[in-house]
Order: sequence, then C-alpha cells, then structure tokens
Amino acid sequence: MTGWGTGAGALSVSELNEYARKLLAGDPLLRAVEVSGEISGYKHHYSGHRYFSLKDENARVQCVMFRQHAMGLDFQPSDGMRVTVRAAASIYPQNGSFQLYVTAMRQSGQGDLYVRFEKLKQKLMAEGLFDPARKREIPAFPRVIGVVTSQTGAAIRDIIHVARRRNPNVGIVVSPCLVQGTEAAPDIVRAMDRLNRAKACDVMLVGRGGGSIEDLWAFNEEIVARAIAASPIPVVSCVGHEVDFTISDFVADLRAPTPSAAAELTVPRLDQMKADLNGMMSRLAGALNSAQRLRRLALERLSASATLTMPRRVLIEPRRTQLEMLDRRMNSAMPVRLERCRRRLDALDASLRALNPASVMDRGYAVVRQGAHILQRASAADRNLPVHIRFSDGELLADITDITAKDERA
Repeated sequence: MTGWGTGAGALSVSELNEYARKLLAGDPLLRAVEVSGEISGYKHHYSGHRYFSLKDENARVQCVMFRQHAMGLDFQPSDGMRVTVRAAASIYPQNGSFQLYVTAMRQSGQGDLYVRFEKLKQKLMAEGLFDPARKREIPAFPRVIGVVTSQTGAAIRDIIHVARRRNPNVGIVVSPCLVQGTEAAPDIVRAMDRLNRAKACDVMLVGRGGGSIEDLWAFNEEIVARAIAASPIPVVSCVGHEVDFTISDFVADLRAPTPSAAAELTVPRLDQMKADLNGMMSRLAGALNSAQRLRRLALERLSASATLTMPRRVLIEPRRTQLEMLDRRMNSAMPVRLERCRRRLDALDASLRALNPASVMDRGYAVVRQGAHILQRASAADRNLPVHIRFSDGELLADITDITAKDERA
C-alpha cells in the first residue's frame, strides 16, 4: 500500500460523476451532437417521455427524449427503425451511466431487422400463410393446454396463475425452450414438435414476455413461422406486450396480446360453464312446459267448439286422458333428468380434479428434473449435475451423492 495518500483528497462517487458530467457539458461537440443508428428497446412512458437505445453493428448507447421534445415528432418511432438524433451527451449522476438526451429525431431509413421482418412478412403473406380461411378454431373446452416458452420466465408463471384461477381442472403441459438468442428459433420448433408428436394437448400456447425487437426476434424466424403453420394442434401466439407484433402472430390460429391473455382466451371459467349448463337446462324445462300449455289450450278450444260432428267421448276424452298422462310423466321425469345431469357434471368435475397433476403432487408425489429433462428412472440421472425436485408447495435444488438401482438394492 506504499505510495497511497491518506485518502483526504479522494473523490466521492457523486463528485466523480458530477465531474464527468461537467466535462461532457463543456465539450462543444457533445453539447449538440448528431448520431445515426437503429432504434432498439423503444418504450413510450405514460409520462410522455421516450426511452430507447441507438445501435449499430458494434455498439449501442442509451437515449432519453423528454415529453416536451417528443411532442415535436412527426412520425411514430419503433424498434428496427433507422434514425438520426440531435442530442446532448451526458452522465446520469445517480448511476453514472452515459446517455444521450435527445432533442430532435428524424427518420434516416429502415433498420436491418425491420427490413428482414417486412421481407419475410410479404413472402409468407404471398404463400397464404396469413389467410384467415386456413386458421382453425381454438377448442372451446380444452382438457389440456400445452405451453412452449422458457420454464424460468414470467410468461409461464402468468399462464399457470390465470389458468388455475379460471379452471383448476384443465391440465397444463410445458415444453420448455429457449426464447432468446441465436439458438432460440430451432429450440422453439423442437419444443412444438415434442407436443405434436405426443399429442399431449388440445391447444398450444407459444410465446414469451416482452422485450426489444432483438429479444423477440426468434418469433420472427421463418422456421418458427412454418412450424406454427404446419402444427396439427391449433396454436395461440402470445409474444411480448400488446404493442408487439411478430411473424408468429400473423401465422398462428389466434393472436393473444400477452401470455396472460392467452390463458384467458383458451381456458374457460369453470363457474361460468356450470352456470351456463344450469341455465340451458332451466330454459329447456321452461320450453317443454310452454309447449304443454299451448297443446292443452288448443285441446280445450277444440273441446268447446260447436262445430264438432263427432261425439265428445270419441274425439276429446281419449286425447285429454293421454295429454294428462304425458303431463304427469313429464313433471315427474324432469327433476330426475336435471338431477342426473347435475350428478354427471359433478362426476366429471371430480374426475378432472383427480387427473390434475397438481392433485397427484398434493398426495405426496414429486417431479424430479435435471436440466430441461424430467427423470423417469434413477439410471438416467447424471451424478455430476444437480436435480430440481418439485413438490406441490415449492421446489428443492439438490446434489446427487449416490445412485442405487433396483437390482443393487436387492
């Protein structure tokens, strides 16, 4: 430590950041610099401020455009757009980050990703992959929904939470995959293929949470779009936030603005299903009663008619007796039929609850996973990797100290 002073002359972090800010402010070039680049991670804050990055092939810089300057824009900026900005370069003192404070912006062409997006969009549109006529109906009452997304992201948590709240009897099968990076697109295709080959679900949700155009780019790849179009199982695309659109959204059978909205659209509410069934049975009973009343009135009018030429006992009495008998049979059978329907609905409800994987776990069972794979045999485990043990109320991370096969225990 020789050569160091007493520390009395050392700068605080705040003093250092302020010193750097003043240096930048004193540079005439950086006080009003023009910078060209491609917009990424564009956010329009509710306050009116705009936050984004400008990037080129090798670097990026954070930018902010305050509301009073953004009001002068004559176009709507978006990810992938190439622009030129006039800005002041400075340091944000609270965290020491270098950023541009933009005062003006003009378009200077389309970014590379935007051009790729539009080119693929036009190609697939010409092939008819966006045609509404080829899109399939989403099942109204799915027994199992499949989810293709990251197993650690917020999207899967949101989907499970919404689906369980609406109908805990609907099964959820997750086919995990990467959702960002150069390997994400083929991994998404493999995850979809697993669900299709196993015929594991009635409808498939494919997506992830929000992000920049680079973060969402896997869902703009041609192999993902063609996999969605070729899927035997109907596909709901749920990528990003409501303002985000990807190629997957155009190809899918249904586009949901968010992963949570996808669960809302595909999982019907159990209480509403029961209410609808009870309502239909009540309307059916009312319609039958109304029909009986109309027939009774018609018979009474016929009975009172003075134009009858046949004796009353021959024409009227047998029909009256038959009508009264049918009336009694209907009145006694309707409550039995309604009760039978309610018991069947309750039995189906109980069966669905018994088949729910979460119910099995509540009885003391657990799911053991190593990496992206579920372990079904002890011999399949790699003793050098940790295992995730999932219970109904949480998950454990454990190391393997020994593997004992059945024949060894014997």
